[in-house]
Amino acid sequence: MQNLCDRSPDPVFVVVLREFLVARDIEMIIRGMAAEARVILARTLDEAIAAMPQGRIKAAFVQVDPQDFAQSALGQRVATDGGRTVLVGSESGVGLPKGWAELPFPFAESDVSALLAADGCNAA
Repeated sequence: MQNLCDRSPDPVFVVVLREFLVARDIEMIIRGMAAEARVILARTLDEAIAAMPQGRIKAAFVQVDPQDFAQSALGQRVATDGGRTVLVGSESGVGLPKGWAELPFPFAESDVSALLAADGCNAA
């Protein structure tokens, strides 16, 4: 798995959540730890795919069925780019694909920061 916050130019993070305010919270936490990041916010996989910029995806925070995401163009790109997928709001005990992380509701800033820090992302 790639380091989420290595210093390659313009890391890309994708947040696909139905709740816009929760997505913005995650975006603000990411920007606090990787100010140069491009963060794509979307409510659906199709919206996220349509908005994808160039660059390697470091992580995707998603509130989507794991199988649907893994089979989607976005899921395949995250895997190809060596990024991490974080399943947001899942019920504890949901079987996660290998290499995925879980961010259950409710979460705190420290929960998101810990996921990023575990992969070497430090606040600037």
